[in-house]
Amino acid sequence: MTTMTRRSFAACAAACFMAAGFAQPAAADQAAETYVQNILDEATPRLTSGDQQAMFAAVDELVDKYVDMRRVGRFVLGRAARQMTDEQAAEYFPLFNDYAKMVYRNTMENYAGQRLAVTGSVDRAAYDIIVNSKIANPAPGDQFADAIIHWRIYRDREGNMSIFDAGANEIWLAIEQQEQFTSIIANNGGGVKGIDALIAEMKARLNE
Repeated sequence: MTTMTRRSFAACAAACFMAAGFAQPAAADQAAETYVQNILDEATPRLTSGDQQAMFAAVDELVDKYVDMRRVGRFVLGRAARQMTDEQAAEYFPLFNDYAKMVYRNTMENYAGQRLAVTGSVDRAAYDIIVNSKIANPAPGDQFADAIIHWRIYRDREGNMSIFDAGANEIWLAIEQQEQFTSIIANNGGGVKGIDALIAEMKARLNE
């Protein structure tokens, strides 16, 4: 079985929150910018307690509140999502929820105590918006001082928004996970058999 190593897992998470710029902006979206800034303002004081477990609990709550986990969970399966059985779906989606939270917790730990401020947005479509942010007042020598962090926002027909992905330098967490997940599925026979292998691998990662 193809194995998602701890090193590649950590690298994926780190890559999504480090480094530089996105695309040239086509149009800004003030509503999406406000939506993201409100989330960032809510997150900041909750990530400064200095207690790791309290911080992790806060990240989990924010993910539950703002990330469309089921939509992301289907996306990362790629074409295999259409082959998943009802029994597999009942096991996979709660498992993916826990798995994705682990990624967010490990990543946001690097930003505990920092305040992120929205710097602009790219309105790619009515339902697909990229919002950019960066550390508001970085300390001298902060390794993340120039990092531009991106948030991909999904807006439904009623105008409700949710976070679909996060990343930087055109490297996106959900896309990285999709590459890993679809590789595991393909390397284990594809289809239902491959999804079973993926579920087993996710359980192993969560139990480490």
